[in-house]
Amino acid sequence: MVAVRVHTVLIFTQHDETITNDEIAADLKEHVIKPVIPEKYLVEKTIFHLNPYGRFVIGVPHGDAGLTGQKIINDTYGGWGAHGGSAFSALMELRWMA
Repeated sequence: MVAVRVHTVLIFTQHDETITNDEIAADLKEHVIKPVIPEKYLVEKTIFHLNPYGRFVIGVPHGDAGLTGQKIINDTYGGWGAHGGSAFSALMELRWMA
């Protein structure tokens, strides 16, 4: 199978509360999408969902408390990469602080 184009780009990213969603979208296109995805794959029909739910100022572990293990596919490679079934944990952050 050979890639012909990118159908959809979906990025959720936490940001400072002073940044607007339009600024985030512009920065993601310039500093993440353009350097990572070759231009020939980004066509007029490519769909961009960049922080599609709006502001994202409260993140892990405060924003996702109680969801440990349920989001790991989203937080890694969305099913394209091999996955062993383990889970990320908010406690991982605390281990580094100890």
